[in-house]
Amino acid sequence: MSGHSSWAAVKRQMRDARPGVSDTEWEDRKQAARTATEAYVLGHHLREIREEQGLTQAQVAASVGISQARVSQIERGEIHHLETMRTYAAALGARITVSIEYGDRIIGAA
Repeated sequence: MSGHSSWAAVKRQMRDARPGVSDTEWEDRKQAARTATEAYVLGHHLREIREEQGLTQAQVAASVGISQARVSQIERGEIHHLETMRTYAAALGARITVSIEYGDRIIGAA
């Protein structure tokens, strides 16, 4: 035995240790974690693009019309509004697209 647990076993242990948490709340927690991870990754990629272009956070902030502190927050994944992200991406010459995934279909939404 390797001494390591499978991911399924770890999840089962977490559920067993918190019997008062409903299935709905577990799903809500998973979705919140997924959303936070996606925001972090998006912010990371925007930072990479900015750095590739040799721009400072202050330069992007001036172009977008937000503070340098807000640019820093976005790059750390603190994303609250899609339109801000679109404006930030546009300042870098990029664009953000949105799609709806339903079953096995992916629909471009915006």
